[in-house]
Amino acid sequence: MKNTINKTTSHLSKFIILFSFILIAFTVGDNRSAYNIPNAAYSIFLGDLDMDEDIDIVTGHLHSSTSDWGGGAFLINDGNGYFELVDSIFFNRGFPSVNGDFIDDNNFIDIYSITVTNEPYTIYISIIYNYGLSQFDSIKSFPIYSEPPLPFLASGDVNGDGFADLLFAYNNDFLWGVIYNDGTGNFSEPEYFDLDYPPLDIACADLNNDGRSDVVLNGSYNEVYFSTETGFEQLLLGYLLPWSLGGHTLLISDFDNDNDNDVVFYATHNSNYGAVYMYENLGHNEFYEHDYFYFSPFCSYAQIADFNNDSLPDMIFTADDNSGLIIYNNMGDFQLELNQFIPVNCNLCFLRRFACKDLDNNGFIDIAAIKSTNYYMSNNLITLYNNKGIFQDDPVAIIEKNNQNISIAYYPNPFSEFVNIEFSVKEQNAVDLSVFDINGKHIKSITNKIYSPGKYKLKWNGRCKNGKEVNNGTYLIRLKTGPPKDGWAGSHIQTERVFKI
Repeated sequence: MKNTINKTTSHLSKFIILFSFILIAFTVGDNRSAYNIPNAAYSIFLGDLDMDEDIDIVTGHLHSSTSDWGGGAFLINDGNGYFELVDSIFFNRGFPSVNGDFIDDNNFIDIYSITVTNEPYTIYISIIYNYGLSQFDSIKSFPIYSEPPLPFLASGDVNGDGFADLLFAYNNDFLWGVIYNDGTGNFSEPEYFDLDYPPLDIACADLNNDGRSDVVLNGSYNEVYFSTETGFEQLLLGYLLPWSLGGHTLLISDFDNDNDNDVVFYATHNSNYGAVYMYENLGHNEFYEHDYFYFSPFCSYAQIADFNNDSLPDMIFTADDNSGLIIYNNMGDFQLELNQFIPVNCNLCFLRRFACKDLDNNGFIDIAAIKSTNYYMSNNLITLYNNKGIFQDDPVAIIEKNNQNISIAYYPNPFSEFVNIEFSVKEQNAVDLSVFDINGKHIKSITNKIYSPGKYKLKWNGRCKNGKEVNNGTYLIRLKTGPPKDGWAGSHIQTERVFKI
C-alpha cells in the first residue's frame, strides 16, 4: 500500500491553542440575521450541540494570512433562531472541513475536521469532543496520511457496531480509507483501499438497510462499496460524462421518498453547464441510473433539503458568480424544476458553503451560509429563514408568535387588475407594506406609517413605483410591523406570495 504512516502520539499542545472568542473580538453584525465570524470561512455544520432541541452552528476556517488565525467557531441558538458566538478553537493550519457526528459514548454531537502539522508533514483527523458545556476544548487527533492534498471526509457506522467511523478519500493518490471507532472515541490505524481514478468526493450511509453504512465515491466512476462482515463489495453506478470539468458534491438522500437512500451527485461541465446524476435505489444492492439533469449556468456547490414540506427533498445550489442561491424543486420521479433564486450580497467574496436545517423551529428548513475572503469581512455568516417557501432575515417562529397583534388577508389571489390587502391592528404599530419581485427587487411601497388599533383595507394595482404595469408572474408582499417608537427594533416580518395573471 502506498504512503502509509506510523501512528504517533499527537502532541496537541504544539499546534492547537484554545482561544476565547472575546480575545478575537468576533461580534454580531448589524443585521440580526448576519454574524461576524473569523476570516477565511470554508465550511459549516448545523446540529443540536447542547441538546436543547434547537439547531446550533459550527464553522470551519482555513488559515488567514491577514489575521494569522484558522480554526473552528461555535455559535449557539438562543432558542428563537438567533445565535451567539460562544467559543472558538485555533489550529495553526486551519480546521477547514468541519462536520459532526456522535463519536464518543455520550449523547452530544462531536465535531471533526482535518488538521495538518509540519516536520514531518502529517494529516490528521482532529475531533473536538462535546460534553454539552459549550466549552469545546477536549481534542484528540488521529494521523491518517503523510502527503497533500487535504482529503475529503465522511462518517458512518461502517462495521455495524453502533459507533461512527471516519472515512477519507485522496484525489492525488487514488485511494480512500477508514479509521474505526472503538466506541469511546478512539480510533484504529488507517485502513487504505486503492482506486483506479482520483476521487472527487466521499459519502457514507446505509444503502441496503443491513445496519452497516456503505461507502459511495465518485470521480471518473461513480461507485458504491457495500460493507459486509468479510469486507467491501464494489458496485459500479455509472460514469462521469467525458466533457465534465469535475465534481462538486456527492449526496445521499431518500430522493423519491420510498424509505431507502438514493445517490445524487452534482458536477460541472464545460460550456457553462452543470449536471445532476441521480441513481435510484431499487433494493437488493441494485440501482437505476436516471437521465441526468442538465442546466445552465453551472453552480459551485449543492445540497439537498425539503424546503416546501412535500416529503420530496429539493436541491439547492450556489450560483457560480456568488450572487446567491438557486433552488430546484423535486417534482417526483427524479425530476427537478427551477423554483427560485435567493440573492445574497457577496461583493468581492466567495459564497463558500451553506447548510440547511430548521433554525427557528417553525417546521420549515432554513439556510445558514458563509461568505469567505482571506481578509476581515463583516457579516460573513448569514441566516435565511423559510416562511413557507419565502426566505427572510428574521426567524419565522418569532414572527408568528409575536405577530398576534396583526392579522392580514390578501384577495383575490391570483389577481389581474388589483389585489386587496386587509389587515387589522390590535395595538398601535408602525406598518411598512411593500411589494418585491421573486428575486427580492423592490417594486413599490404601499404604505409606511403608524397605524392605530383598527381594521384597514389597501390595494395594489399591479404597478411599480413609476406607474408602469408589472409583468404577469409571482410577487412578494411584505408586511413589516413593529413598535412605533423603536425605529423598527424588534420588528416582525411576514411575506405572502401573490400571482398576477
